[in-house]
Order: sequence, then C-alpha cells, then structure tokens
Amino acid sequence: MNLLVEIDKTMARLSSALDKLNRDDFEYEEAEGKLTIEFEDGVKFIISRQSATNQIWLAEPGGGWKFDFKDGKWICDKRGITLEKALSDLMSEKLGEPVSL
Repeated sequence: MNLLVEIDKTMARLSSALDKLNRDDFEYEEAEGKLTIEFEDGVKFIISRQSATNQIWLAEPGGGWKFDFKDGKWICDKRGITLEKALSDLMSEKLGEPVSL
C-alpha cells in the first residue's frame, strides 16, 4: 500500500467535505501537500502531508496532532481518534456549532 496515495486521497476528501459545508465563516486552501483552514478571526488549522514519516499532521492553536494510517483510517497517535473526528470537534468548538466532516 502506498501511504502517500492515501494521504493525497484524504486531503482531497477533506477539501471536498469543507466545500460541502458551504460556510462563510472560514476559508480553506489546498496547496503543496497542505490544507489550510483560516477562520474570520485569523486563527488557522493546518493539515499537512509528512512524506518522510508517512503521517498527516494537524497544527492548531492548542497544539499539534500526528496521525498514522491504521485499519484504513488516520488515527491520532496520542489521542486515539480519527483525523475527521478531531477536525470536526475542533471546528465545532471554534465555530460554536456542530460540524461534521
């Protein structure tokens, strides 16, 4: 299995999910293996491809997250939750209402 292909698929899936939210209180941009979500107040969440370690990293104001591919999902190495769940929870907290990716 080529994990870099899985990373690219995941980034594209996240971009599509963000697009489908159709909201005006954040913008996102995908470029060069990085997906940046910027909120109206300037706060950013950055999801990045880590080719050397075959991981996806999420940087947000509360800290950094590292995700490994296990059983077909990207799972946080310390918190045991999926990338989609982590990002949904963080965005829900930031926007003050439920967000599901």
